[in-house]
Amino acid sequence: MTGANRHWRTLEVPIRPGTGTPTRCPWGHDLAVAGVRQSWSQDYQAPEWTCEACHGLSATSGVWAMIDPRSSRQVTEDQVDEYGLRLVLLRPPTAAGIGAIQLRLGHTAFGEIRFSLCGHDRRAILISVGVEEKHRRRGAGRVLVAAARARATRYHWTMLPLGEDPVTVAFWATVGAVGPQSPHPCTHQIDAQVVPAESRWTQWW
Repeated sequence: MTGANRHWRTLEVPIRPGTGTPTRCPWGHDLAVAGVRQSWSQDYQAPEWTCEACHGLSATSGVWAMIDPRSSRQVTEDQVDEYGLRLVLLRPPTAAGIGAIQLRLGHTAFGEIRFSLCGHDRRAILISVGVEEKHRRRGAGRVLVAAARARATRYHWTMLPLGEDPVTVAFWATVGAVGPQSPHPCTHQIDAQVVPAESRWTQWW
């Protein structure tokens, strides 16, 4: 069985954000040279790809699924079912407050990204990304970051400081930061208490 095993609910096959035909596999091969095959993941309900170069080196490697991160493909809680890997939008309780996107198979959440968007001032603040330890290094974090950014493509993004946790630093060093590590809240985000006082950029105004 490919994809997320329905009994153990694990990310068996790696995932990456994207649409259309990929140009490189997650392991760095140029697919125009390596060759690529497309199939369909019944468990993820998403396109599945096989890099021929990876597969030639090891018959069990080179397979990944591509998850469309666009906001039009994200669903809300009432649209969740037991079929397919979904990006589930959890709207904030107040305007410019903290909302989230979860990566889920049915009611099993593999990870979550939390962020604040102010549509009036076009400000976006990334609060945190969390992926269960047993599901890390499978692409869940990348997909979640892409999904959050897809909701605010023309916003000014900032982030809370990363701190010194080596796992966190390594993740962002691989994926790439979405903006400066100096939260830049607008007045609406301050009113919603999005950013802890000690984390604010002291000259945000």
